[in-house]
Amino acid sequence: MNGTWKKYYEKYKKVLGVNAQAVLQKKNNEAWSSFFSLLKNKDKLPLFMNHVSPPGYWKEDGKRKLILVVRQDRYKVDEERHALILKDWKMEIPFSGRLRWSGVQGRLEIHIINNRFYAYIPVDVGRVVAKRSGKLVKDSLIIHGERGKIQISSPKGNKVASVDLGINMLATVIVDDGTVLFYRGSVVKSDYFYFQKKIAELDRLKSEAEKIQEVEAREEVLEERKRLFNKLYRRLLHYYRTLASHLAKALWNLGVSTVYLGYPYFISQDKGNKFTVNIWSYRKLIEAIMNKLHEYGIKTFLVVEYNTSRYCAYHDVEVVRKPRGLTSSPP
Repeated sequence: MNGTWKKYYEKYKKVLGVNAQAVLQKKNNEAWSSFFSLLKNKDKLPLFMNHVSPPGYWKEDGKRKLILVVRQDRYKVDEERHALILKDWKMEIPFSGRLRWSGVQGRLEIHIINNRFYAYIPVDVGRVVAKRSGKLVKDSLIIHGERGKIQISSPKGNKVASVDLGINMLATVIVDDGTVLFYRGSVVKSDYFYFQKKIAELDRLKSEAEKIQEVEAREEVLEERKRLFNKLYRRLLHYYRTLASHLAKALWNLGVSTVYLGYPYFISQDKGNKFTVNIWSYRKLIEAIMNKLHEYGIKTFLVVEYNTSRYCAYHDVEVVRKPRGLTSSPP
């Protein structure tokens, strides 16, 4: 990679500038280093990762993504005026939203999606000193957000809970004291069918526009179709995060310290349908739940559910399957 670094650094530094070129090449090297690291540790990958692909181009829908990458020390977050100050371009960009985390800021990335600008700032939460020297970091490199640490609390007790993920009942939770919690997925399913109906209508309009060669009308329909897909995706993410937040707080109040989370291994491959593939993204849901439980100091363990329904959890013997998923086991 060193030879490639020198070659492209000299080639593009006059076009992009020294700082921008260096940070872009660093980001590219990180992607390739991650790829080679995953190849070496295939056997230790998470359950949901069964394939490793090399880094690709920044593309979406066949078009190049517009991304601006800024080095850690080449921008400043003006917290009072809610503005990002880009030093190399002598530019100020106002932003909306709140600053959640406090700590040392990282590399800034600005993505342009549907004519909107989204700024992503990684924060080393709670750190205010340099890793190597131990000296205080310049105040200009520190973001003062709402929270200075990730874990906000510790478990109240030592109870254990199990979480089972499904389709109609998205999450079923049982605590060892007998408490049961249910999280229905019917609301999100109704949203999905509503948007699918709207998208089907747009597909019909697109076909009609293609027949009469109305290029502009076709492009407008495609833009609206993309907007609906993005809106549905945002709703799903919001539901996952809301569920995770409520679940973590409820288990913390019940005194739970350990959670066993059932992972539906290969469900989209072995039993793929519009629910397990299009509606529910179990990986994103699991990540949301695990991240939120970590904030309350609750330990989480993933449990592969493959073949577990064939055996009785209490007697550890094979059970007899009856209609509609019911089972019977020896007394």
